[in-house]
Amino acid sequence: MTATLKKIITFAILIGGLSLTGCGGANAVEDKPAENVPRLKITVGDKILFATLEDNATVKDFVSKLPTTLKMENLYGREMCYRYGAGGLAESATRADRYEIGDIVYWKPRGSFVILYKQNGEEFERVQLGHIQSGVEIFNGLGTTEIKFEIAE
Repeated sequence: MTATLKKIITFAILIGGLSLTGCGGANAVEDKPAENVPRLKITVGDKILFATLEDNATVKDFVSKLPTTLKMENLYGREMCYRYGAGGLAESATRADRYEIGDIVYWKPRGSFVILYKQNGEEFERVQLGHIQSGVEIFNGLGTTEIKFEIAE
């Protein structure tokens, strides 16, 4: 086999492999949440967002309260917050690293259910509940707003 033929075969294998690894398109597979953990549908006015959820006791407690509409405050220009009050949701293990834009978390000291829509570099201890992949920019400049949470069908 010639060197040129080997290069052509190698190139064809690489291209074929890329088409099987999910580079988008009609055959792309959507990320799935953990088994037996539903996706969350979030309605803000006429906009709908979706979040994948973690598999922990805090999420299970929150999901048991759905559907629900929460009057959420826009705090610090970075988060939408509803305060259940300390002990408002079951507790799970916490983490204390830098959050990602779109994270949904529970801050135990005040029982705060929070959607983080802007990053300011802060790290704080929280329970990770889930993550909204896209659309969180709708919270920019939004005041106190009623937001509906329900299980996505």
